[in-house]
Amino acid sequence: MIRRLAAALAFVAALAGSSAALAADYDGGYTQEVRRGWDRGTVPPCDSPKVMSNIAERYHWANTHTWGNNLAFREVASITETQFRPGDPGLIDRRFCKADVYIADNVRPTAVYYLIEERMGFASIGWYVDFCVAGQDPWRVHDGWCRTVRPGRY
Repeated sequence: MIRRLAAALAFVAALAGSSAALAADYDGGYTQEVRRGWDRGTVPPCDSPKVMSNIAERYHWANTHTWGNNLAFREVASITETQFRPGDPGLIDRRFCKADVYIADNVRPTAVYYLIEERMGFASIGWYVDFCVAGQDPWRVHDGWCRTVRPGRY
C-alpha cells in the first residue's frame, strides 16, 4: 500500500515538473505550433505501393475464400486523391482516394474507393485502409455506392 502511494506521488511530481518546464518555455506569443500529447503520424499517399498491394491482396483473398470466384486486380489505373482531412473531426487523419482497376478479364475499368486512416492500425499504431469495389458489395457493408469510404460521411 505504501509502495503504491509512493509511486503515485512520484508520478504526480513528474507530471507537475514537466508542466512547469513547459510553462517556463512559453514566450507569450501565439506563433508556436500547438503540440498534442503524441506525434501525428503520416497517412501514406493514395498511390503508395503498400496501400495498393494491401487492397489487392485483401480483395483477392475475399473473392477466393468468400465467393469462390478467384478474381484479382489485373491492372490499376488513374489513382486520384479525392479529399484529405487532417484530424477533422478528432485526431484521426483521413485520406479519401479513388482508382480505376481492371479485374480479371474485364474490358472496362471498375471504380475502387478507399479510405486510408492514420492511427487505425493494431493498437492505434500505423494506418489502415478500408476499400470498396463499386458494384461488388452485395451485403451493402459500405452502404450504397461505397458511401462509407467516400468523402462526405464525416
